[in-house]
Amino acid sequence: MNHTIFLRLLIFSITVLTGCRKQGDIISDVNLKEVCEVRTDVLPPKGYEVNMIGSIDFNGSAKAFQFVDELTGFAMMNNNVGGYVEVFKTTDGGQTWANLDIGIQQYARGMVFKNENLGIITCHDITGCPPPNCQNRCVMLKTENGGLDWKEIEFSEFKGILYHPQFDSEGNLYANLSFDGHHTIMKSEDEGVHWDTLVVSSALDFTLLSYSFKLFQDKIYASAKDGRILVLGTDGQLIKSIELNASPIWDLEIIDENNLVVVVSGKVLKSTDGGVTWQTILEKSTRMIGFDSVSKGLMLIQKSSCPTDVYQVNDLIAATWDGGGNWSEAEQTTTNLRIGFSNSQKMGAGNWLMMLGNQLFRVREK
Repeated sequence: MNHTIFLRLLIFSITVLTGCRKQGDIISDVNLKEVCEVRTDVLPPKGYEVNMIGSIDFNGSAKAFQFVDELTGFAMMNNNVGGYVEVFKTTDGGQTWANLDIGIQQYARGMVFKNENLGIITCHDITGCPPPNCQNRCVMLKTENGGLDWKEIEFSEFKGILYHPQFDSEGNLYANLSFDGHHTIMKSEDEGVHWDTLVVSSALDFTLLSYSFKLFQDKIYASAKDGRILVLGTDGQLIKSIELNASPIWDLEIIDENNLVVVVSGKVLKSTDGGVTWQTILEKSTRMIGFDSVSKGLMLIQKSSCPTDVYQVNDLIAATWDGGGNWSEAEQTTTNLRIGFSNSQKMGAGNWLMMLGNQLFRVREK
């Protein structure tokens, strides 16, 4: 079993305690059959429609995907057998995908494209040293012609792996350089050729690979220890520290500087005053698709679990129209929906793309 799938199984297995077999529950044969039924259809909540756009012919699931415009997109796929990675490209909005045949020998960790031509994949190279307890080379793959050719760049001075590469609106590149519990936010002004140390702090942290920092306008929202988010300027200066008193952080949505939504273990928190105070808007194990506005948002919610040795939970898509006060849920659950979820991308008002395993879905407001 590859490391990504194992990590997801481990994380979500911990949350199964919130599932169907709670202390004192009596589960009838009828209920047991219902919660253990395997369902593959992905249904929308009221007011939305869900459509499968296309699938990628690959024995694995997406580690990440990104569209640079309505038609052109890239998906980094992790193979279920052997753990190797391939990158696929679409030029028709996700209906069909072509394998770029990069032949990545390293352990790919992050992918980002600046435009349809320039893309970056950050890697962990363990040549001559079996994982997981080794650190050899910090490597980045770079393309300047839309994935046709890739150049390998080694950073011999770095100790660690570059996670979550992201471009800001001015074209600067950022990444979290992490190794053995030490985290540094790095910045490159020349598309990853040279890097400067932006933030070195013992407070920086992330335990899950879903979120370590996020760029918003001219600020960096970085995950920190003890359930905090550090708000930093793009010059690395600390602006403020936001106290969540909950961790680990799985997802963060920054609607604007005042309105934040955070997914932590077992619940979803919302702030309307820039993180000074927090309100719980969901007490379930979730992943966030995203928020269109202060009022409208979409989540993947765990509803129940099947009490067997084989991991099986029942998830569904839920929508809110009033900022989390009320939630409209899909009529039927989907088996292990959140395990296959890699990330989502907003494509316009009320229009979201998400990858589930090797399939691309569109969730759109009617």
